[in-house]
Amino acid sequence: MCESKFEMPRSSSQIGERLLELIPKPRKSEPSGNRPRGSVASYLLALTLVNSLSRLLLIAILAALCGTAVLFILNAEAKAVDTHKNNALMGALFLVMLVLYRASQNYLIKFVSREVEEALDRQRQRVVYKVFDLSLRDIEEVGSNSIRDGMAGHYMSLSQAIVPVIAGFESFILLICLFGYTLYLSPFAAGIATLVVALMLVGYLNRQKQMASELKTSEKEDAQYRRLTDAVVGGAKELRLSSDRRTALKDLMSSVSTAVAKGRTQSHAHFSEMIATGTTVSYLMAGAVVFIMPLVVSARTDMDMSRVVIAIIFLLGPIGAVLQTIQQVTLAQFSLNSIDAFEAEITERHAESTTETKSTFDDSAFKPFQSISLKSVGYTHRGSGGFSIQDIDLRIEKGEIVFLTGGNGSGKTTLIRVLTGLYPRASGSISVNAQELPSALPQQYGELFASVFTDFYSFDRPYGLDRQGMKVFEEWLIRLKVRDQFTGDIEDLGNADLSTGQSKRVALALALAERRPVLILDEWAADQDPNTRKIFYEEIIPALKKEGITILAITHDERYFHCCDRRLHIIDGRLSEEMGC
Repeated sequence: MCESKFEMPRSSSQIGERLLELIPKPRKSEPSGNRPRGSVASYLLALTLVNSLSRLLLIAILAALCGTAVLFILNAEAKAVDTHKNNALMGALFLVMLVLYRASQNYLIKFVSREVEEALDRQRQRVVYKVFDLSLRDIEEVGSNSIRDGMAGHYMSLSQAIVPVIAGFESFILLICLFGYTLYLSPFAAGIATLVVALMLVGYLNRQKQMASELKTSEKEDAQYRRLTDAVVGGAKELRLSSDRRTALKDLMSSVSTAVAKGRTQSHAHFSEMIATGTTVSYLMAGAVVFIMPLVVSARTDMDMSRVVIAIIFLLGPIGAVLQTIQQVTLAQFSLNSIDAFEAEITERHAESTTETKSTFDDSAFKPFQSISLKSVGYTHRGSGGFSIQDIDLRIEKGEIVFLTGGNGSGKTTLIRVLTGLYPRASGSISVNAQELPSALPQQYGELFASVFTDFYSFDRPYGLDRQGMKVFEEWLIRLKVRDQFTGDIEDLGNADLSTGQSKRVALALALAERRPVLILDEWAADQDPNTRKIFYEEIIPALKKEGITILAITHDERYFHCCDRRLHIIDGRLSEEMGC
């Protein structure tokens, strides 16, 4: 036997974690997060030992006993009706038991839902914090769909399954109590009920692994279909201009959509088959009690068949509820396993990223900023032989305007991402103010840079700006002629319908409002109209230079090369000699 390691909860805040532990896990599942693992039996034992959890179990038992009491009273009064001996007290007791049953059931669902949601919230926040600390490289490798599902999608699916699972748990306890009463009335009927439950469990165990596999496959197909739908929006221009590309994408989406439908149909078919089988077997149980039991127990003249039939009818409800719960448990198990797997991956990457990118450093060494230099710096993307930079030697002084040119795939963007610390360098050294930095770049280093990359993201509000920053932001919006695009408060950046060029101007205004000593621009002017481009190169850049701001800009605007102090050219990941401006 495997020895189960179990740690008792130290506070009520851990109840939710323990409840989540009751959802079955694969045997080879690795621990993740801060939740200890153990067998279901150990956690069920703990359930009876911890005050709050034992109270929870007692409430479930109370609900089950009240439900059983309702059946007992009905049976008692059904017999009394035949003798015309109605009892008002029993009627009142029936209503009391019914109210208690409903109240305890509602309390159970509300209590467990709250505790589980709070536990999920703690785990979700733990994951969010780790994702925020990941390097850009790790985020790109994990992928947007996985991060979206790992931070939101799977939690939503699990939340939706919680209430049915709780109701199924309560129904299971009610089923046990009703079974005990049925056993008291008729061992034969109880045996039939046992057979039904056994068949249900066998069917569940036989289908569980297959259903889990189908859910995993379906998730992959769903993710692929979401990526294709993103392409419909993101590549709308290209698709409208190319019928061949549009046809190819439509054909692929059609085949993936068919695969998604097929996978879901199979899952639904399995669940429907289980439900239909359970319902059929339940009806057979009732039929066996009505038609066969009188033949088997004909010698027992004292048996009241009506009471047994009523008990069997009452059993059908909890049996159906437990059967319905099987589907929800499978979905909950899949979602929880996905959440755990995602957190395990993020935790591993976070540990590596923390080692790579965090260190203690005296940020006074950066103040005031004077220069930054790279010596023999190299970087290669993981799993790729291309898109690398090699032996980069670069020094940029305060207030200097440097233009970086090069062909597509030459390494321009990779260079500035290594320079800003977004990608960890594989070799070489980086120095600020002639002081060499450790291989694990300090957080303060990244604070030197404000940036607008080609693939910039338009946030819905100016996060992180103080009052002075907001003032500077608005001034630049006016100067860049996009302030009038906002009908209301500029804190709501989502209230304007902006073109790509206008969005870049807003992004530049945000970058300048951060008041960083170094400004990184990746083809910023590419989407601007000629007049804005001229103002940017001949007015804005010189003004920023006078303020002491250092600018490194990727550009191909040859007519404005004279606006820089130096021009660097990169070929196949290597800087060539400096070119005149």
